[in-house]
Amino acid sequence: MTKTYQVEIQGMTCESCERMVSRCVSKIDGTEVLSVSAKDGRMSVRAPEGSGERLRQAIEEAGYRMVSVEKKTEDAGSRKETEKISYPAVPSAGEVWRGIMGSSIEWLPERTLLTHATGTLTALLVLLAFMYFGLWRELPGFFAAQMPLLLLGAVAVVSVVATGYHFSAYKRTISCSIGMMEGMTFGMMTGFMIGALIGATNGMFWGSVLGMLVGCAAGVWAGWRSGVMGVMEGLMAGVMSGTMGAMLSVMLLASPLIEFLALLTALCVLILIALAYMQVNEMGKLDHKSADVGTFASMASSSVIFFLLLTIVMVYGPKLGPVWGG
Repeated sequence: MTKTYQVEIQGMTCESCERMVSRCVSKIDGTEVLSVSAKDGRMSVRAPEGSGERLRQAIEEAGYRMVSVEKKTEDAGSRKETEKISYPAVPSAGEVWRGIMGSSIEWLPERTLLTHATGTLTALLVLLAFMYFGLWRELPGFFAAQMPLLLLGAVAVVSVVATGYHFSAYKRTISCSIGMMEGMTFGMMTGFMIGALIGATNGMFWGSVLGMLVGCAAGVWAGWRSGVMGVMEGLMAGVMSGTMGAMLSVMLLASPLIEFLALLTALCVLILIALAYMQVNEMGKLDHKSADVGTFASMASSSVIFFLLLTIVMVYGPKLGPVWGG
């Protein structure tokens, strides 16, 4: 007995999405794709009875999400039956927060990531305190001019590294539109924060160069899973944000720069959190049984290396043009 499945799909935006979904669903034995519409977010499929779960897996393999499936029995007789199955709705931001802060095992991977990030930030602040008292305490004006920027650097590093670990925990294929958004957002926020901090301490040239390089690297790494479009978005985001971040810092040297950079960093971190929520929205929460979010040691060591490199550049690196603190 065959059934006609009317499937509601989340995430399709263009003809390329339609082809991707059709190709993955067509791999199921005995399945015939009747129609796919990205505009309506629906697909019609004729398949053997009991194919609902295989359809869901194939659609997720393509990088999309099946919201509901309506099964219509096509019997040789006169009887026809219709059954609709809806899958769990995407949790709201409030539900995600309550799940992470609560004790539900379903949100264990996200809770573990947040715990690792909090512990890593604490470790970086302790490391920064040791470096200040051991290396810079006697330098005139260092605490007022440089320490706020280094504190913001620690926050930026942890937010970027933690977001990277959240990316890595998702092993499945993603759609082109999601990959482009990931590459653009991750590259843009990383480039902005790094470019602005180095631009303040080392001048616009070095802030632009290093902000672009780090932002492009982050954007390409985040966008490569969706192919060349994701890579291009990541590169463009890195180029724009690296130069703009450095330029803003230099333009605001005669203004309350520290306050501006604190606001900029806070907004960038908020956007990275929203990016993580978008991933949950589009791809579902991480599987608490199989998701690998890394260990605290791996996140902490990655962050320490990143932070030390950033600190060396900001404190001891070459300076060109007007910089914060003279």
